[in-house]
Amino acid sequence: MTVRWLWVAFAGAASGLQSLPPTQWTSNSTSSTGFSLADAPKTIFLESAFANVSDTVGLTLIPPTAAEFAETFSQDLISLFGGNWTIQQVEVTPGSGISLGRYRGNASQLSYENGKATEEGYEIESSNGCVYIGGTGARGMFWGTRTLLQELLIANGSDLPPGRMIDAPAYATRGYMLDAGRKWYAPSFLKELCTYASFFKISEFHYHSSDNYPLNRGHNETWQDVFSHFSLYPDNADLQGIIQRPNETLSRTDFEDFQQHCAQRGITVIPEIEAPGHCLAITKWKPELALAKKDLLNLTHPDSIPTVKAIWAEFLPWFQTKEVHIGADEYDATLADDYINFVNEMSDFVNSTSGKRIRIWGTNEPSENLTISKDIITQHWQYGQSDPVQLQNDGYTQLNSEDWWAYMSLKNDHTPILPAPYPQFYNVTRTMNFANVPGWQWEPALFNPVNTTEQLEPGAGGNKGAILAAWNDNGPDSTTQLEAYYAMRDGIPVVAARAWSGARGVNITASTLTDTLAFLVPKAPGQNLDRKFPDSQNPSINSPLFSWSSDSATLGNATLGKGSYGPPYTLTLNVSAPFALTGPDTSLSIGPVSSNTSNVTTLIFTTNDGFPYPLRSVSEADGHDSGHPGRIFTNVSSSTHEPVPVTLPATIKITTDVVNGSRVWINDEFKGRFEVFVFGGKNTLFSWSQMALVAPLDSVSGGLSGLVLEVGIEGSGDGGNGTQNPPVYSGASRIFMSTSWAIVITAVCGTFLFMAVM
Repeated sequence: MTVRWLWVAFAGAASGLQSLPPTQWTSNSTSSTGFSLADAPKTIFLESAFANVSDTVGLTLIPPTAAEFAETFSQDLISLFGGNWTIQQVEVTPGSGISLGRYRGNASQLSYENGKATEEGYEIESSNGCVYIGGTGARGMFWGTRTLLQELLIANGSDLPPGRMIDAPAYATRGYMLDAGRKWYAPSFLKELCTYASFFKISEFHYHSSDNYPLNRGHNETWQDVFSHFSLYPDNADLQGIIQRPNETLSRTDFEDFQQHCAQRGITVIPEIEAPGHCLAITKWKPELALAKKDLLNLTHPDSIPTVKAIWAEFLPWFQTKEVHIGADEYDATLADDYINFVNEMSDFVNSTSGKRIRIWGTNEPSENLTISKDIITQHWQYGQSDPVQLQNDGYTQLNSEDWWAYMSLKNDHTPILPAPYPQFYNVTRTMNFANVPGWQWEPALFNPVNTTEQLEPGAGGNKGAILAAWNDNGPDSTTQLEAYYAMRDGIPVVAARAWSGARGVNITASTLTDTLAFLVPKAPGQNLDRKFPDSQNPSINSPLFSWSSDSATLGNATLGKGSYGPPYTLTLNVSAPFALTGPDTSLSIGPVSSNTSNVTTLIFTTNDGFPYPLRSVSEADGHDSGHPGRIFTNVSSSTHEPVPVTLPATIKITTDVVNGSRVWINDEFKGRFEVFVFGGKNTLFSWSQMALVAPLDSVSGGLSGLVLEVGIEGSGDGGNGTQNPPVYSGASRIFMSTSWAIVITAVCGTFLFMAVM
């Protein structure tokens, strides 16, 4: 029997927008009024008996208390709606304002889809000027505050009608993975990304901390020169040989601060250290440990496993989680027994050392003699590597990261690598139309997009949930840090919604999803990954957002103090001599760069992680292939990609959106774009791809006499609202549901609820 709470009314009905994850409200006929934020006292009332409650069942080892979550909530209220909100602990919540506390019903009624109890469930009731949020755990209460904030935003801060809802996630793991082994990400960015994701009830941040550029895209004989990275800096000097770029690492203090920040937002960081494959960081340090394919460890070498154990022994005390990821991806299938012995030994080592459980990537290990321990969690990512149905039947615990729906290859897809080209932006259509079936919304029980009969049952006992994945297979210079956010921006709320709802909850309304994302995404509190000015959420398209001109007092040097501004935008510069325009994410300057024949003085964007991108010559018509947005293949003769000479004085206009990147006109003539050279699949398809760079607006020096920043770009289709979505993939359709309902009326704490039994 499936139980669904019947959606009778919700605050966003008039606008057609929908909270993400979607919620199910029931009307409350016993109350004549709901809740008004404007009329409410600017006090959050927290039940004192619940204030010190913290969760015990989740994965984090640093669970915040309800009082700490309430503090985060108060800061978000201030950020979104203004006012001076305070928190007051009370024995009994009053009949007005916002109250937080314990779930008032039978908490055992709220469970994951597999029937296990959850601390993530919550209730919200709006009536007679009061809204109450009660959680089965502290995190459940916090998720309820996310729903309330979204509903208040959708209602434009006005009254919420009288009503009540009960909600709980279908799956405990609702996560995203970021490849930080082939691209450096600053602690500030990692924390902002956590803050953003938590607004949509994401529960895990899988941090892929070590990896290398694929050797099949370089030459094995030059493996010492192939890019590899280990992003955690060990305190033990004996292990520091693993580090190649110390300035691109997280210290223990950095990492613990990162974990603490995410925990305060309800998210557990799941760290991964990759071995015995993808580990050039280790084999460059100790070449004697490598197999013939140099990024694979020789597990029969007597020092290989002790080295891996020593690394884990260093970092396990850092990791405030009950589960960690040891990688174990894409090893040599002919060495299956060595592989199985390794992962089993590492499972025993990690558990005996720290009490933690390990995860591995699903990997082909054809052994007649050995099996992987059932204590190990398998993160399925591709058929031919693991089989989800077989894993379930054999009693394993698993996660759904099937590459067809879950994967992104940041900046370029894997074409012509098969079986699944990975889009550079999360493909929402594959989630909304699983297996290309219109209206069949993906959820974590759905793995197989080819044989659609081979799926897990909803809530299967071995299925923990799902994680989307953003990979930096194209290397550290192929994206900016913020472009990783652009790639996942829509995917995070959509995947969170479907993993929260599962097969039992409310589907996403397809017809309004684009509008819902455009509305909610930029309003996620506590972060500014879109890099907008605080007063620019609803800018006028008829006037500049910001302008500046020099005067005799500035002498070409001035502090603008505007930080960065993100796409879509148009930045027009009046330049008389070389200049530098700087900001926290990028800088823009005139300078020399080498071409095929000589040095050229051109316009150069440089990111905060040190990669320069000179203006290069491309045809205005190139880079608009809808199947490969932004990509220009090297067999296209109309674009030379040579640095563009810039003669001063000049008027320079830069237009930027996330799909087409940053493109340049000089004196009203199109000149090119800022771009990066990208290797294709297995070194068979080379191309150039766009860079979407934010405008630096902190300070200026040199020969810049004036600038104008405008929202959007001509013909961008952004409607002047300051948002720009990735391309819409084909196959989107509206969603219609037909069900037979049996209506059951029940009472919980004196409030009538409608429950639908199917």
